[in-house]
Amino acid sequence: MSILQLSFSNFKRSLREYGMLILSLGFSVFIFFNFQNMVYSDSMKVLQEFKKDYIDMIIQAASVVFVVFLFFFVWYAVNVFLRQRKKEMGIYIFMGLDNARIGKMFVLEALFMGLSALISGIFFGVLFSKLFQMLLLRMSEISVKIRFSVSLKPMVITSLMFICIYGLMILKGYYSLKRSSVLSLISNAKQKEITQRNSIVSVLLALLGGVVLAAGYFFAWDTKGLEALEHGLLAVILVIVGIYLLFDGLIPELLKRLIKNKKFLYKKERSLWMNSLAFRMKKNYRTYAIVTVLMICSVTVVAVSIAMKQRYEKMVNFDQTYTYQVLSSQSQDGEEIKKGIEEENTVEYWNEYEALILPPEVMHTKFTNYMYGVISWSQIREGAKRAGLEFSWEEPSGNQAIMLEHEILISLMGEQTQDKTIEIGTKTYEILGGDKTPYLGNIQSMSEIFVVSDETYEALLPLGQVEYFYNYRIQNPENAEKSRPFLKELTEKGREGGVNIGVNFSQGNVSQDSWIRIMYSLCLFMFATLILAAGSVLFLKTGNEAYEDKERYSTLEKIGIQRNVLRQSVKKEVCFTYYCPFVLTCITSYFSIKALGNVMQEELFQVNLWSTGIIFVVFTLICCFSVREAWKRLFYS
Repeated sequence: MSILQLSFSNFKRSLREYGMLILSLGFSVFIFFNFQNMVYSDSMKVLQEFKKDYIDMIIQAASVVFVVFLFFFVWYAVNVFLRQRKKEMGIYIFMGLDNARIGKMFVLEALFMGLSALISGIFFGVLFSKLFQMLLLRMSEISVKIRFSVSLKPMVITSLMFICIYGLMILKGYYSLKRSSVLSLISNAKQKEITQRNSIVSVLLALLGGVVLAAGYFFAWDTKGLEALEHGLLAVILVIVGIYLLFDGLIPELLKRLIKNKKFLYKKERSLWMNSLAFRMKKNYRTYAIVTVLMICSVTVVAVSIAMKQRYEKMVNFDQTYTYQVLSSQSQDGEEIKKGIEEENTVEYWNEYEALILPPEVMHTKFTNYMYGVISWSQIREGAKRAGLEFSWEEPSGNQAIMLEHEILISLMGEQTQDKTIEIGTKTYEILGGDKTPYLGNIQSMSEIFVVSDETYEALLPLGQVEYFYNYRIQNPENAEKSRPFLKELTEKGREGGVNIGVNFSQGNVSQDSWIRIMYSLCLFMFATLILAAGSVLFLKTGNEAYEDKERYSTLEKIGIQRNVLRQSVKKEVCFTYYCPFVLTCITSYFSIKALGNVMQEELFQVNLWSTGIIFVVFTLICCFSVREAWKRLFYS
């Protein structure tokens, strides 16, 4: 029998055993292909008005993330495959095969597995490409006609990327086998003895991990003001380092101390699985750390998307508070403008404001391309009432003011209105706080306006020029174009009479910022993918450990330990594997979400709750499946 035939025979025989490995690799190919196919699909060609360049950039950024993940996942998967095959391949040496031929067998078997994953991933990627795009755009609330189309370019990109990464790992495995001795091949499946670390070193490492992680939590909590970005980056680095130190130092030390407690250890079947956990922690701490970081990333990614979506919706709300805004240098008859609009549309509500526009020198600022002004408290109160907006501020005193703020997508400044003062003319005013309610609609986004007492407003009138604002909201904003001719005529009449009149139209569907909704959908997909990726890593890990433990559990059964006891031992060890990283994820994600909420100025606690809840459900399902598969490998394979 030739090497090719033997390799193919081994592949077919082990297909069921490595089915999950092929499935995991195929899923990675499926996701990456669909992201690439999205970029080159016909549906993207009609998204020019939605800032297609931004959308392309976001999708490509997501693809880069998956490439990085694919690299480490393939590296882990190939190592698992290699460890499980080494013992069998060692036997081939006694059949007359040298290391080079054994290496070739490994390469061929791995190629069969990789080709299966690549072909199945692309096949199902093509099959579900339309559904993928429909779900993505549906969640983005973008109406685009999607038709089934297959492009060669995403297939080529996906194939080349996978082949390069997978081929590199195969070569690594080949040279590892070529340099391996017969003894190392035969004994590879057996657990290697762990070198006992000095007790003092272990304690110091555990303390260091706790301190580093606590420091990371502190900087995450303190992400406010101008230092938000610096503290956020520092928190990320410290948390990742702290997680690795925790799994390398603190948790092994805790397990070691629990094992020394004989009263605890010999209760029920703890001696079986506790010893196994402690035995493996030295080589598995990196896996635990990677899984924890993946889950934290998944929670953070979905929180970023929801925070940006919330900010986006608030920005749209600013724009759509009023359908039309008429700005005039002289007082106009608001009722007459309303009648003109109502020739084509029904006005739902309207209000009018008189605001004092101040030159930059009066505000003592060097930013001259910005509009500054003040408005009286009673006007804001009356205008808010007519527009149905909440206004709960008491009238400021003579030296106080309220700042009308606006929503921006991302702010690294935090809340800056507390304990702040402004200088208008020769007088200094205390800022009581900021208000992001869109009393002035979209104009509020283009200016910096302060609410002062009626008396203060009257006193400031000589310092600037009065402008008049007339704001109208119609019942059917989609019909806004019908009133444009009237408003255009209004501006022309004003120009003829020497009055500057401008009209600000609500954009309705703010398509230029719809890339945010695309990003929201992509982040949800990334959230799901990262969770499944973390679950796949742990599934492969538990499957490999079941393979290593087969002889040990067989021996335990022979010396009289009942299968139900062994089953409970397997169950608890597998559960620890899944839920230990999950518990640390819950703790760490709280601080990461808190930091993100500080930066984005959004309340994201509920996002943290339901995202970790989803992870718990998914991990529980995969854990149950892992327990069943591990039991099968131990006693039925």
